Amino acid sequence: MKQNFSKIFGLLFLITIVFANCKKGDTGPAGAAGATGANGANGASGPQGPKGDTGVANVIYSQWLDVAYTPVKDSTTGDTLAWIATIPAPSLSDSILNTGIVKVFLNAGTPTVKAVFPLPITDLFALTGLLNVNCYFTLNTINLYATDNASSFTSQGEKAFQYRYVLIPGGVAGGIRKNVDWNDYNQVKATLGLSN
Repeated sequence: MKQNFSKIFGLLFLITIVFANCKKGDTGPAGAAGATGANGANGASGPQGPKGDTGVANVIYSQWLDVAYTPVKDSTTGDTLAWIATIPAPSLSDSILNTGIVKVFLNAGTPTVKAVFPLPITDLFALTGLLNVNCYFTLNTINLYATDNASSFTSQGEKAFQYRYVLIPGGVAGGIRKNVDWNDYNQVKATLGLSN
């Protein structure tokens, strides 16, 4: 048994020395690419992902509208105290008033050369002096009031001082889009996909 053990030990020692002294050869050239194999079967469907952000599919907006203001007169002196107007907004629901956003914009320019401002506005350099235009909202109606006549008019064949509203229904509490300046008409237009 000792002889067998010595032979086995000697053989293992010899194999160890041979492998330890072997040197790896250089890598040979790459072979040609093989043919493309057939597609395998589709894997199982993965789990449903989390619910995404609420979209803007229900946003309601008007075209650019002509608005006519009427003066509010002092009953004693006859002086004009303010100018008021209304814009019918049939989709301005109680739900939007409670959970949504209502924005009103004034295009002080023309349809071809726009100068769009979010309401309220204060114009210290108006031709007639200080001009304030403000708004408040009631069911189905946008109410406007101003310190001077801010009615739409036509100048050199183009409309000027037109108004547009945007109604954004509430989706999920706290789910209003982040990083949108709702007073920047161009950001609102781009975010909501409004047509010109």
